[in-house]
Amino acid sequence: MSAESIPLPKPRESFDSVLAKNLVVARSAAGLTQHELAEAARVSRATIAQLETGYSDPRLSTIVHLANAIGISPLLLLAGALEVEALSNISQWLTDHPIDLPPDEIDRIKRLLRTGMLKDRGRAARLGAALAAAKGHDTTAEKVGAAVLSAILPGSGTVLGIALAELIGPVEGAPS
Repeated sequence: MSAESIPLPKPRESFDSVLAKNLVVARSAAGLTQHELAEAARVSRATIAQLETGYSDPRLSTIVHLANAIGISPLLLLAGALEVEALSNISQWLTDHPIDLPPDEIDRIKRLLRTGMLKDRGRAARLGAALAAAKGHDTTAEKVGAAVLSAILPGSGTVLGIALAELIGPVEGAPS
């Protein structure tokens, strides 16, 4: 394989840059001015301007209010190139890497979640992480991805969490 054909890892975009780009596009596509968006999201127009130039570190609640005012999921404002590429490749990855999870363990996770208790949600998440590790997906990112999404959608969420972690890869500075 020649040096030209080896794909180089893409640098991760900064959060500020991703949010700035996506907010400008979303606001424009929705046909809103900065002033209109600010009014609908109950923030100042200066806040919108700062966010759109990448000179602000917003609270998560601000991002949620902006997304709601535009009529979109906050995920669309936070998705960078790496995440979008991972999502576009997920179907193929799942086809190439089928993960069969024991139905009795998925049922156990579901039972824990049905209690509605926070401690049981934590237990369900830990079970999802353990399932990932048992299937050979034992990096921190894969176990956490499986845990978080198991606590939302046991089974298919567990597999999706593993796949996203695998496709996105480790975040700089994160434990492996």
